[in-house]
Amino acid sequence: MQEQPGSGSLPGEGRLGVLDASLIVVGSIVGAGIFLVSHAVARQVTSPAAFLGTWLLGGAIALAGALSNGELGGLYPRSGGEYVYLREAYGPPLGFLSGWTAFWVAFPGSIAALAAGFGATMASMLGVSGRTAEVALGAAAIAALTAVNVVGLRPGKWTQNVLSGAKLLAFAGLLALGALVPHAGSGGLTPFLVHGDTAGGIASALIPVFFAYSGWNAATYVTGEMRDPARSLGKALALGTGLCVALYVAVNAVFLRGLSMADLAATEEPARAAAMALGGSAATGMLMPLVALCVLSSMQASVLVGPRIYRAMADDGVFFAPLGKVHGNERVPAIALVAQAVIALVELLSGRFEELLSFATSAMLAFSTLTVGAVLVLRMRRPEAARPFRVPGYPVVPLAFIVANGWVLWNVLASGARPVLGAVAVVATGIPAYVAFTMWERRKEKAR
Repeated sequence: MQEQPGSGSLPGEGRLGVLDASLIVVGSIVGAGIFLVSHAVARQVTSPAAFLGTWLLGGAIALAGALSNGELGGLYPRSGGEYVYLREAYGPPLGFLSGWTAFWVAFPGSIAALAAGFGATMASMLGVSGRTAEVALGAAAIAALTAVNVVGLRPGKWTQNVLSGAKLLAFAGLLALGALVPHAGSGGLTPFLVHGDTAGGIASALIPVFFAYSGWNAATYVTGEMRDPARSLGKALALGTGLCVALYVAVNAVFLRGLSMADLAATEEPARAAAMALGGSAATGMLMPLVALCVLSSMQASVLVGPRIYRAMADDGVFFAPLGKVHGNERVPAIALVAQAVIALVELLSGRFEELLSFATSAMLAFSTLTVGAVLVLRMRRPEAARPFRVPGYPVVPLAFIVANGWVLWNVLASGARPVLGAVAVVATGIPAYVAFTMWERRKEKAR
């Protein structure tokens, strides 16, 4: 049975406010990405201005997607995110395929990848080595965060808020370091698109930037547990995403104060290298806890929001029924949380989560493009519907997102078909599954 808007939510103060939801967005976006991809961006462009401009452009595209999802959340204020919006705009099969990919690959794979990063960082801090120690620490993090969220939304919410808030304070320290230390890096910004910078290079640089900004739609998955979601979701998405854009651009500017473009492109750990150049070993020693904190915050956001998709699908009768069950006064999808943790642990132990994530990236990029396209579709199909939050600059903003994502997808395809073929294979497994679930639901309805 389909859940009605806002049903199954928590009453009163237990529900999520704009700040809570925006911090979920911050927690989802600001993770290991900012420490991992800046060097990949620097390898595609040559001038500092083009480097920072690419981060601004990627942030503007993410913000366009967030604003567009805010309008969709106002139309359908229930948890489930892309699954709900694709289902309503294009039909149940496409919504199911999005949720199917999220259940088996996107969320568990993301949790597994983050757990591996957390385990490696903690192992280094504790002075232990070896894959066994790293996997054990990562698995412990998955189990601990899952347990916190099984207890209830309040503990999960406050854990997310504390981690995100502490992470922002830590970044403030990094930014202060960049602001206070005399200039040591690139020699100032040079004109945009000079020294060999091209549109093709910027398009290639956007691929890792999009990875770093992934998570801008995280609050859509907990819409049904927000206070006044029809109006609040758009504000939360815009606030969380906008804050992350400003933070990312500022952090990358700090990298450029400590490193030249050539040095930035050459290092695999830009934050560590910049901290060493600006503050020496003391600053570098402070960086590792920061990395662990950021990764743990992103893990918490993924653990929190993923089960809301599975529950929405189960409520609609097109997924495993136990995943739709909720427990306690706070109506926690405990079984869905545990199932997600089990899959994430299997992927962590297999060591193949990075390959799975690379396959899923193309699929998720395609689904997010179709989701923003749903704004245009529903404006035509349901022009009379109440829209408490309307995307500013319609139709330019959603169209800009669609064009930009199409451009990046084309570059992914041009660079090699393997990720795209892998994404198609992951999505294709959902077709027979959808047929089986719908047939089972019809049999149950006839038996009633």
